[in-house]
Amino acid sequence: MNGRLSIFGVALIGLAAAFFMGNGLTAQEIQIKMEDGIPVVHNPKEPVPQPGKPSGVTLQKDLVLGGESEGQDYPFSLLSYLVIDDDENMIVLDNKESCIKIFDKSGKKIQQFGRKGEGPGEFQAPTTLTVIKGGQIGVIDPSNHRFSYFSHGGECQRELSLEKYFRISRVKADRRGFIYADFFTVVDAQKDIVYTVDLKKFDPDLKPVATLGTFEQARKRSEVIMVEKRFGFDPRNDNCVVWGINDAYVLNVVSPEGKTIRRVVKDYDSVEVTEGDRQKMIKDTFGEQEVPNDISLNFPKNYPPFFNFGCDDECRMYVRTYQHDPQGNIFYDVFDSEGKCFTRFSLPEDEMVFAIKKNKIYTVNRSDYPSITRYALKWE
Repeated sequence: MNGRLSIFGVALIGLAAAFFMGNGLTAQEIQIKMEDGIPVVHNPKEPVPQPGKPSGVTLQKDLVLGGESEGQDYPFSLLSYLVIDDDENMIVLDNKESCIKIFDKSGKKIQQFGRKGEGPGEFQAPTTLTVIKGGQIGVIDPSNHRFSYFSHGGECQRELSLEKYFRISRVKADRRGFIYADFFTVVDAQKDIVYTVDLKKFDPDLKPVATLGTFEQARKRSEVIMVEKRFGFDPRNDNCVVWGINDAYVLNVVSPEGKTIRRVVKDYDSVEVTEGDRQKMIKDTFGEQEVPNDISLNFPKNYPPFFNFGCDDECRMYVRTYQHDPQGNIFYDVFDSEGKCFTRFSLPEDEMVFAIKKNKIYTVNRSDYPSITRYALKWE
């Protein structure tokens, strides 16, 4: 069960109340309470339809780009990252080819730029990209220690040094051009490796503005943590940003001025990490090779409450959980702009949602034949 269970008394009536309240809002009510001056939206385990709003959503596949059906003319060598611009162009980072590829909304490739190297506009090992105010494309290249701004035509307009932020994992920009990024800093590497993970807001020149969240993690030098503690975050169209740490089902909504204006909490059932899950993680990490004898694997008993989340144009939030439907697909919880979970849907486990824009969801499959699948959202 979730981590918010509590005992409200020792008498029989108190224990009964604890059972009822501690196992979620069984009456399927969403409650909003003021806590430390912040409205906190408490959601039960199951979605609650809201008056005057859609009660559900179905997904209709309307485009597949790549995959085995493409024959030998594969559009991607390695599909590392995907973002969507305001014209619904699909901007793809192909790390194996060290380049950016742009496809229009019909799936036609309209641009490609970048190559391997250390010179201006070149990449060593780019990891992530984002669309920035004015339609620019921002690319993080930790190996070259820089953050580069490109036009859609492939012109490198400026490059910023990452300096101490070269361990940036992901970047996302709001509509004003402010950058949000998470990165880790090694604190101690003597016996155990201890590091902090920060989520920061930067200005367009990559100067730090604020720290939204931070946590510390440690592992032994010979240890591999198989399910990482991590941030989820995404700027909304209203320039607020939503963020959370995946060890709790809590989403924080922060205003453009940096003030937490709402907190969203959801009850959930924990999902156990099975032996089959462990074997799949080992294969995904080590391939067909045996785990080295000097390496220990750290598996949790249960998965975190969520993997990641993203926001759409209407400031709705879509949270990828670890729960499965009867067909083995992964559930996504859908929250409205106020933080009320009103429906859910499922997608195949090997499809990862990278963007939700103009009532369309874009997923990436990173199999041997990488592909992008676009679904139209049909609200009911």
